Amino acid sequence: MNIQEEAVNIESELIALRRYFHQHPEQSWKEWNTQKKIEEELDTLGIPYETPYKTAVIATIKGAHASDHILGIRADIDALPVTEKTACPFKSENEGTMHACGHDTHTAILLATAKVLAAHRDELPVTVRLIFQPAEEFIEDSGALHLKTVPSVLECERLIGLHIMSALEAGEAALNDGPIMASADTFDVYIDGKGGHGAHPEQCIDPIQAGVEFVQSLNRIVAREMNAIIPVVVSITQFVAGTTSNVIPATAHLSGTTRAADPKVRDRFPDLLQRTASAVALDTETHIRVDYHFGCAVTINDPEVAATGRRAAVQVFGEDHIQKVPFSMGGEDFSKYTNPKAFLILGGGVHDPAKRFPQHSPYFEIDESVLKNGVAYFLQYIEEWAKELAL
Repeated sequence: MNIQEEAVNIESELIALRRYFHQHPEQSWKEWNTQKKIEEELDTLGIPYETPYKTAVIATIKGAHASDHILGIRADIDALPVTEKTACPFKSENEGTMHACGHDTHTAILLATAKVLAAHRDELPVTVRLIFQPAEEFIEDSGALHLKTVPSVLECERLIGLHIMSALEAGEAALNDGPIMASADTFDVYIDGKGGHGAHPEQCIDPIQAGVEFVQSLNRIVAREMNAIIPVVVSITQFVAGTTSNVIPATAHLSGTTRAADPKVRDRFPDLLQRTASAVALDTETHIRVDYHFGCAVTINDPEVAATGRRAAVQVFGEDHIQKVPFSMGGEDFSKYTNPKAFLILGGGVHDPAKRFPQHSPYFEIDESVLKNGVAYFLQYIEEWAKELAL
């Protein structure tokens, strides 16, 4: 198989698939049409599959001379609750939902890879398991949490994946050893005070004031409780209280996220947040409860799996285009899989800087010309691993 030639030949179908998924995005655990489209494509190719949990699809391609070795390749398929504001002709038709993180490209790349592999079954030296995973964006109840224990996933000797990034130049790629992405957890803070007239705060116990003190106190956690050289983020992303201008409310609700580069630091967050809440509650005479929700662990690339990936990436992108990107504070539920694994970052930044927006932006766009590189990388990984196994 001429991998580069196959990747180029599949490009038009690949881009068409990507545009279909982009135009019909679905949020976490609601990817029913996406699942149907994936199944239709697999049926056309004669590739058997299972649907082990809700909108997940796991397909298996076994070559005529395949060994007992199984490689898993995972793609996330869900979109975000974002209203698209791009001017692209295939923009989202589902109001309030957008593929603003590139999962449409991941799904299309894996399906295009399946098309190439199906046409070359007789040459396939290993069994390839294609994992179309829903709900990557649902931190507390993500798809990987449910798929990681599925027998067909556990059977995978290795697991690989990729993520397109608009911040990395088109044509570039990155594949680091060790930790590459932060843990991603969420928390809710519930504050109970005593409501009353806005003209008489002395008769009330103000939950808004308590919430403000709590937010300000979080800065001390990062500045004084953490090692300054280990990346840490604590962000409040919601603060909800009150319904009108002349009433001090009885309750307030805050929510936020924590990120950490070190699993030991991550484990400290629940206690630190509750300790901060208790101190503020004592000072303001409120009652404060913190509910901490563990989401994604630190994403760590296995050295051996990543080494194979680097060799494959050099063949596809060229040595000069393999970057070592800084550790990302973004989270990724790929971390939940227990298989030895590695995650490639695929550069997809558009050429015009004025149109280059970050992931999750309503203006997010990628350079479609790089999608074939994702297919080539997966195909090349299979070839490189087969060489290592002397197959």
